Amino acid sequence: MLLLASAAIGSGLIDLLAIARGWTKARYLWKPLTVVVIIALALFGVDFGDVSERWLLAGLVFSLAGDVFLVLPSDRFLAGLVSFLIAHLCYIAAFTAQETAHPAVAALSESPIGVTIVLAMIGLLYLAILRRGVITSGGQGMFIAVACYTLVILIMVWRAVMTGDVWVLAGSVLFMISDCILAWNRFLKSSLLAELAVMVTYYAAQLLLALSVF
Repeated sequence: MLLLASAAIGSGLIDLLAIARGWTKARYLWKPLTVVVIIALALFGVDFGDVSERWLLAGLVFSLAGDVFLVLPSDRFLAGLVSFLIAHLCYIAAFTAQETAHPAVAALSESPIGVTIVLAMIGLLYLAILRRGVITSGGQGMFIAVACYTLVILIMVWRAVMTGDVWVLAGSVLFMISDCILAWNRFLKSSLLAELAVMVTYYAAQLLLALSVF
């Protein structure tokens, strides 16, 4: 487990270096490879008799598909969006089926209405900020797609909170942060720092979710 986790971190760091140096072709290898190693890590801990862990593994696989679409030289943003949408739906199914709770965050799961209100406010603010940039870039249809995606990831975070599992919650929140930065970087203001932040939070999120099966 430690070896694979270290390999995933190492591969992710190389991908970050490729971003910083502008080595576009190198990313064709290192971006998907990092998630492949994370999937391999999850396979060592997953209990295939546990429906929650099977759904989590499926989420990682669809995330890999999304990574492949987004790293391609042609613009496959919508295909990547759909792949990650399916990945989030898999994670929602995984968290819904999960029965165990972690004492450190279990108290949050006892306030579902409060959590719902906070997440709804975050989602509405996020969409209000993005709206003009998304419509300018891809039209009303793209904004609807982004809004649907936002709803799904907020539900994923809500379900993560309800599990009371610290690994799942941390991974889901980091995933949401990564997606927020990604949208900002694509539709509002692009920067190298934002691109690096997207991948740091994304890899950390997937690694934490994979570790949640152990």
